[in-house]
Amino acid sequence: MSPAQPTRRRSDAVANRAALLDAAERVLLRDGPAVPLDVVAREAGVGIATLYRNFADREELYAAVVHRSYELVAALAQEAEDSAAPPLDALAGFLTGLLAERHHLALPLLGEPGPLLADGADPLGSRISRSLAAVLKRGADDGSIRPDATAADLVVTGAMLAHAQLPPDAWGRAARRVAALVLDGLRARPDTAPLPAGLTEAELDRVMTRGTGGTAGY
Repeated sequence: MSPAQPTRRRSDAVANRAALLDAAERVLLRDGPAVPLDVVAREAGVGIATLYRNFADREELYAAVVHRSYELVAALAQEAEDSAAPPLDALAGFLTGLLAERHHLALPLLGEPGPLLADGADPLGSRISRSLAAVLKRGADDGSIRPDATAADLVVTGAMLAHAQLPPDAWGRAARRVAALVLDGLRARPDTAPLPAGLTEAELDRVMTRGTGGTAGY
């Protein structure tokens, strides 16, 4: 066997895994988590045996898809945390990024797969919350953001904005407007009324871990 053959096989395996994740993402968001796995394999252009060589079962496949979504959201949240822009502008960039990537987000808050990991929520969830909390604190400290806003508020807002309720073009316009309203609502004002009780981070983690088992989110 030539040295090139093992390299080619590894390259093919990487390409097959990526194709399966892409296909599972499309199928998950389009048809929901109960769709037969042979549909995923067919959409990826591989056989069902190749799917099972990469993923032991449906839960492992969809957990990988969800984790990839978390990676995308975590990168946007980290970008907001690292931004030198005013805190509200950094959060605007975060929400804008979520809207731009909504076709690639499969998250359990919107009813996608069940447990992400056997022992709890995806670890990137805490990283996302920490990054968003850091931006909120920066805004609270400089007086630009109301101090009672939480990272959980932003996670829920982002999930709702990315969950299209209308045809794509109409939802894009509507969601951008709602994002602007939310950002304006985050501004600190001397006459701002207290917010009602919301989700704690622990409660949000439980929701994100469990999911709701519904149909496709975005």
